Amino acid sequence: MKTLRWLLAAAMTVLLVQGGSACIEELDLASMIAKTDSAVHGTITDVRTVRFVPEGDDRLIFTILTIEGKDLYTGNATTTEAAFLGGTFESDSMMVTSMPAPSEYRLGNDVVVFRGAVEGWGPEIDHAVYAAMGGIFRTIETKKGTVVLGKGEGFAVESNLLVSNLVREISNLQGVQR
Repeated sequence: MKTLRWLLAAAMTVLLVQGGSACIEELDLASMIAKTDSAVHGTITDVRTVRFVPEGDDRLIFTILTIEGKDLYTGNATTTEAAFLGGTFESDSMMVTSMPAPSEYRLGNDVVVFRGAVEGWGPEIDHAVYAAMGGIFRTIETKKGTVVLGKGEGFAVESNLLVSNLVREISNLQGVQR
């Protein structure tokens, strides 16, 4: 019996390690821009969850954020939605290791969200927070202006950066890529 438990524990560990490594992607700013269709700086004005059960599959729960602000790729004012896998719908919860921390997507937070188109996430979702926790960045107000809080090496915004400087970097990279 102990051998069976040990074998099951070892098999689960292997599955978790393989699954975890398959969904982690390092993205510098240039890579993030190439893989997304917008980056929005604004305020989270709505947070809601939906449950989706694809035919012949298990249930999925998505958290959908509504952000009002400015598209950093175009400079246009926008109200947009972006979702990520995980959350709580009614009394049913689905936690995903790559989902953003709840402190990052609270109602009223000022954020920068990189978003990209998705398919197969149900009838209510056409865009995702790209790279889940790697695609949402909190901002804070300082004496020098609004600062995007960086998340470290391997993220699109590695270190703290003025939003105005992020816009300039995006513009420079778009000129090179597009």
